[in-house]
Amino acid sequence: MSETPLLSLVVAVYNGEKFLSTFFDSIKNQNIESLEMIIVNDGSTDGSTEIITRYADIFPLFRVIDQPNGGVSAARNTGLAIAQGKYLAFPDIDDVIYPCMYTRLLEIAVTNDLDVATCNGMYIYDDGRPAKKIFPSDRLSSTGVLDGPTWLNMALESRKFLHVTWLNIYRHDFIRKQGFTFEHGLRHQDIPWTTEVLLTAQRVQYIDETYYDYLIHSASVSHTPGTDDTRMRSSRHYMKILEMLEAINQRYPEAVKRVPGCHWQIAKEGLGILHSINNIGDINKKREITRELFERGIWTLIWKNARGFKLRWRLGRRYFRLKKLIK
Repeated sequence: MSETPLLSLVVAVYNGEKFLSTFFDSIKNQNIESLEMIIVNDGSTDGSTEIITRYADIFPLFRVIDQPNGGVSAARNTGLAIAQGKYLAFPDIDDVIYPCMYTRLLEIAVTNDLDVATCNGMYIYDDGRPAKKIFPSDRLSSTGVLDGPTWLNMALESRKFLHVTWLNIYRHDFIRKQGFTFEHGLRHQDIPWTTEVLLTAQRVQYIDETYYDYLIHSASVSHTPGTDDTRMRSSRHYMKILEMLEAINQRYPEAVKRVPGCHWQIAKEGLGILHSINNIGDINKKREITRELFERGIWTLIWKNARGFKLRWRLGRRYFRLKKLIK
């Protein structure tokens, strides 16, 4: 193996014993000789450690860091801090990675000197619904080399873009130079991460080729009906995301002028917050989170970034109901 690995995989593991063997086998089948595996065992309490140990000798460069549970962002940051590869990737262990995914992405990244290389994937449902592409081909087709803001605007305008890290590889020098890290303790931290990465990337390419199955488990927390407490937690996570997106917009005003979708996504995620609040049954909890919405300035952010009469009309109707609630 060369002194500098071509690709570093930063893998967060928390109680993944059901998935790890399949995951490691899928990476072995990538047949990448110059590969660094960084496994961050994020406080697992099941049999993950034994499985990780069993696979340690299969990969030429296999590094394991054990740390107390801090969440996926903390685990990724730990791995990112020690990664040595020319390119980086952040796969999830409970999904399916096709055998040629990373070789294909590395091919276009090296050939075209990319900051970010992106492919397509499939939504796979365990309740019998038919699989479907994550990015529908009629909305997003393969591109040549674009600058990041151009691709981000195309992606957001499709209204089918999914903010994820696991369909991408990233040029390490670009990530290091920008100083990007993941926000600790934040669900859906890929939304601000992807936005800022693409606003600053100079060379990006998307290929409409399917190499990843994203498994949607009907029994998972994110796909089952929530409680009032989970809706409040979700609302607070998304409030933080809106604050981060607004700060990103302020950091890169010239790039954002070229990406109207940067405003749309704040309003869109804001509507999700309002929907969660509307579904809270306990009136006292609903009042508490509604007051926070206004006191933190989240309503102002949503309204400021809303574009078009239809969206503002929808928000206006909700505004008076919310204000009436907290009087």
